Amino acid sequence: MPLQTSRMGAVIPVVPLEHPARPRVIDHLTADHPLRPFPPVHRWRFAVWLRFLVFASVALGVGFVVAGALIVSLSDSSGRTPFWVFSVTELLATAVAFSALLVLEGRRPVELAPRRIAGLAGGLALGAALLTAVIGVLFVLGSYRIVGTNPGYDVWPTLLSAGITAAIAEEILFRAVLFRLFEELLGTWGALAVSAIAFGVAHLANPDATLWGAIAIALEAGVLFAALYAVTRSLWWTIGLHFAWNMLQGPVFGSAVSGSGAASGWFQAQFSGPDWLTGGQFGIEASVVSVTLLTLLGAALMHVIFHQGLAVQPYWVRKRRLAPPVTAAD
Repeated sequence: MPLQTSRMGAVIPVVPLEHPARPRVIDHLTADHPLRPFPPVHRWRFAVWLRFLVFASVALGVGFVVAGALIVSLSDSSGRTPFWVFSVTELLATAVAFSALLVLEGRRPVELAPRRIAGLAGGLALGAALLTAVIGVLFVLGSYRIVGTNPGYDVWPTLLSAGITAAIAEEILFRAVLFRLFEELLGTWGALAVSAIAFGVAHLANPDATLWGAIAIALEAGVLFAALYAVTRSLWWTIGLHFAWNMLQGPVFGSAVSGSGAASGWFQAQFSGPDWLTGGQFGIEASVVSVTLLTLLGAALMHVIFHQGLAVQPYWVRKRRLAPPVTAAD
C-alpha cells in the first residue's frame, strides 16, 4: 500500500480507489455490504434487525443440535466431554450462520476472499510484534521474568479454544456481523464504538474477569480490531492478529488470556508489580502497557480512516446525499 505525508507531517498509507475499504459511489457503502442503491429495492431483505436475527437464530439452532449430538455420542461413563466439543460446535455454528447471512444479503464474502489471504500473514506478524513489544516493556521494567520451562505443557486445548475458535468465531461475530450491521445504521464511528463496547462486555463472562479488564479489552482490542477491519475490510487481517496475540500471550509467554483462568504455557513466567502494570489475574491485556500501545495503534488507524475518506456515513446522511434533488414545479 503506497504512503503519503499528511499536512501534519505524519506518514500514512494511501488506500487505492478500487480497494474494498473505499465506499462505493452508488450507495456510499463498502464492498463488504450488500449493494443498496437509491431508491431502496427489496428493503426487507436488508433490514439490520432481520439479518442479525437470521444470524443469531441459525447460530443458536446449529449450536444446540451439534453440541447435543456430540455430547450424547462422545461423553464417557462419568459424563465428561472431550475438550474440543464446544470449540468445534462454536466454529461450525458461526460458519453456518454467517453463510446463511451471506445468502440473505446476496453477496460474496469479500472480507474472506481467498485472493486476500496474504492478510493472514500480516495479521499474524502484527499480533506477534505487539505482544512481544508489551512483554519487552514489562521485562525492562522488571515486571516479567521467565523462571522455568514446562516441557509437558499440552497446547492443544488452548490452541483450539483461545487460538482458532476465538480468532475465527469472535472476528466473524464482532467484526463481520456486529460492526458491519451497525455500520449501516450508525456509520463507521458509531459501529466502532458499539462493537468495541460489546467486545469488552463479552469478556466479563470469563472466570477471572474484572470491570477494568473488560474496559481494557474494549479500548485496546475492540477499537484496534474494528479499526483494522475498517481499513482493510479483511477478516484475514483481524483473524491473524487475534490468533497471534492470544497464542503468544498464553502458550509462549505464560500469561493468563483475557481472564480465562490460570496462566500456563511452555515458559513459566513470573509477573511482579501492581495489577495496573502486570494486568493481575486477568492477564497482560489488563496492563496499562497493553492498553496504551494497542489503543494508540487503533487511534492511528482511525486517523487513516478519517484522512483517506474510508468512513461510512450514518444511514440518514447517506439517504440525504443519495436522494434526488427536489426541483420546483413549472
